[in-house]
Amino acid sequence: MSITGKKTDNKGNRVGKITFFVPYSEIGDIVKEVFKEQGDDGWELEICLAKFEREIDDWKNISTDVIVARGITAATLKQRIKDTPVVELPVSGYETMRTIWECKKKYAPEKIAIVGSRDMIYGVKKIEDIVGIELVVVAIQDENEVESSIQGVKENGVNVVIGGVMSKVIAEQYGMYAEFIKIAQEDVYHALKSAKRVALIRRQEQERAEQFHAILDYATEGVIAINATGIINLVNSAAVKLTGVSDAVIGLPVESFFPQLGLGKVLETGHSELGEIETINGQRLAVNRVPIFVNGRVVGAVATFQPVSVIQELEGRIRRKDYERGHVAKLTFSDILGESHAIRQTISVAKEFGEVNSTILIIGETGTGKEIFAQSIHNASCRRNGPFLAVNCAALPENLLESELFGYATGAFTGAVRGGKMGLFELAHLGTIFLDEISEFPLKLQGRLLRVLQEREIMRLGDDKIIPIDVRIIAATNRNLYKLIQEGLFREDLYYRIDVLRLDLPPLQERHEDIIPLISHFVKKYCQFLGRSFSDISPEGRRILQEHHWPGNVRELRNIAERLAVLNKSGVIEPGDLEGMLLRPLAGENKHERSSVVTSAADSPLNFDLNKSLLLKALEESNYHYGKTAAKLGISRTTLWRRLKSQNALVP
Repeated sequence: MSITGKKTDNKGNRVGKITFFVPYSEIGDIVKEVFKEQGDDGWELEICLAKFEREIDDWKNISTDVIVARGITAATLKQRIKDTPVVELPVSGYETMRTIWECKKKYAPEKIAIVGSRDMIYGVKKIEDIVGIELVVVAIQDENEVESSIQGVKENGVNVVIGGVMSKVIAEQYGMYAEFIKIAQEDVYHALKSAKRVALIRRQEQERAEQFHAILDYATEGVIAINATGIINLVNSAAVKLTGVSDAVIGLPVESFFPQLGLGKVLETGHSELGEIETINGQRLAVNRVPIFVNGRVVGAVATFQPVSVIQELEGRIRRKDYERGHVAKLTFSDILGESHAIRQTISVAKEFGEVNSTILIIGETGTGKEIFAQSIHNASCRRNGPFLAVNCAALPENLLESELFGYATGAFTGAVRGGKMGLFELAHLGTIFLDEISEFPLKLQGRLLRVLQEREIMRLGDDKIIPIDVRIIAATNRNLYKLIQEGLFREDLYYRIDVLRLDLPPLQERHEDIIPLISHFVKKYCQFLGRSFSDISPEGRRILQEHHWPGNVRELRNIAERLAVLNKSGVIEPGDLEGMLLRPLAGENKHERSSVVTSAADSPLNFDLNKSLLLKALEESNYHYGKTAAKLGISRTTLWRRLKSQNALVP
């Protein structure tokens, strides 16, 4: 039979189920009455009638949160049902004494035997003097002991037995007087309260245990724990996968299977060891091992571990997420315009370079698109999902370039950011770093760059920790590095490290058939932006453009195209539109004798002499605006700055 309170509490939650074992239905009525009086929402009560062991077996598959029973029934249930807590209904001292007095008055015995479980009869002997009669106390643990125990006390001259239902029934079968110690209503009250507390605590423990197991089973880290004697008591799924052993090692000595984890040492010292690298099952693992303390005493240890490769990959993802906004390659080979054989052949070679991870040296005059090729190679490589960082080696002073590339630790120099800073090599981990104008890389730092290329590791300024990196380096120059080596301005060993795969970019003069399509494309693009029309370039205008030597290459061509889009009103480009826009070669120069850095040892990217007077005149005409002056000359700002500096012509 069962009686149910509200299935759920005020919040709609089912609290739990209590199963109460009673020997008689009259006792069940008392239990139901007390249960109703307590009125706790969400609890379900089930009453089970069971006097003997065979009746208890009928309930062995019971589904409940907690069981309440008394005496031998409770002891038997604890043995038979291991997964459910059993709360023992206490035997009231008052009821025990009352039953003794009744037997004394009713039967006038010399002795009375009290038979029951240990919890039921505990302390009864102490009331012997109070009741004025000898008490024979017999503790039993299960039903099989009841009959022999009662038979024994009868043989010793005891003729009156008090106890539970089972003791009463068997005693009467032996012709003895017997009384049942009744169940007091207040004892039922306290038993139900205790049962509810036990059920709630058990549920909380189960929930915590399930959470704990879920965390362990779905954790990416392997976890192995041991007790104070070095015996394995926990192995999660990740540990099984990483180590190649099964969870059958639970219960066995850790040193027999995982001596590399060093857990025995942690037990001895009580000290944590974090970030250790160990090899287990052929894998390099990062291991953390820590002791477990209870009341200041080491009672075990636990090791967590995961593959070093996973940590490196995760680190790369974090770096990409944090810095990808400014460090993404946006251009691909489809952004490189031109159909000439020279440019198509160069693109073909560059695509092959994208399929490997070797260091690349891009050589080309200013304005030939070295960074476009670098980004395209990156986006065609297996590193396409990694960061792309571009650094102009000529644009930063030596000390700033060093801290930017390699990073620095806290206190490395005055003004250093607290906590240090990652360098660009670290940020480029699992990606590509583009070192433009590598010829301008300071000689003092070339040794550090060489180490990066050789060892694939860096050390921050002011730090002594080695940081491994996985970075592809693409370098670029418009100068003859071999000549710089002869002049002692560039390390020969570094040169051979960066000149693994060489990509020579053709100047615009070697892409003669691309000039008109390119300038038409850019003029049209700028006209669309400005809301103007563009139809064509006149034959004479085409001739002038094709005969121009284009010292600034495609960069110069784009600048000219933008000027034409702004200044031309008719939509057709005529010779008059080009007058004064194109930089003319100096007298005596033969444009066909220009030699680019791609095939010659010329130090300058320009074959005409940008002398001091010409530079200063261009500056004056541009109102000393360096950007406008560089555009006018068809060179980069960096090249302009370097030329002015070399000729002591810098204007404050």
